[in-house]
Amino acid sequence: MAAMDSIASKFAGYEYTIKLLTAKVEEQAAEIDRLTSALGGAHATSRTIYSDSSQPAGVRVKAAQAAQAALSHESAPLKPIQQVELKADETVIPLADLIAQRRARHERMMLEPPYSDLPKTFPVRSNGNGSDGDNSND
Repeated sequence: MAAMDSIASKFAGYEYTIKLLTAKVEEQAAEIDRLTSALGGAHATSRTIYSDSSQPAGVRVKAAQAAQAALSHESAPLKPIQQVELKADETVIPLADLIAQRRARHERMMLEPPYSDLPKTFPVRSNGNGSDGDNSND
């Protein structure tokens, strides 16, 4: 009978150990699901791990290396959306004609408000040195 009791107690111990291991496996599976589904990829998961200060330093270093490796595989390189072809205006206006057009436009603008209220003559300094007097010593 003693042999039966020892076998039963061993089975009970094994069952208890199996229950503990099953609970630990389910806990780890839930953690894996949380990390992979909530964050959306290996890079984000690794970044979460290496940012967690409660993790050991070795784990954080490995997670940082994994994040760097995953980044090149998970994110596509930037590419141009469309290329634009630029063409120069084929009409060439001689400089003298362009200046004449711009001066005519300026004169038309000066006849319209708010520029129409401005004086049409500007004071001219006689000696050109910046003083208002005619004396060059000022």
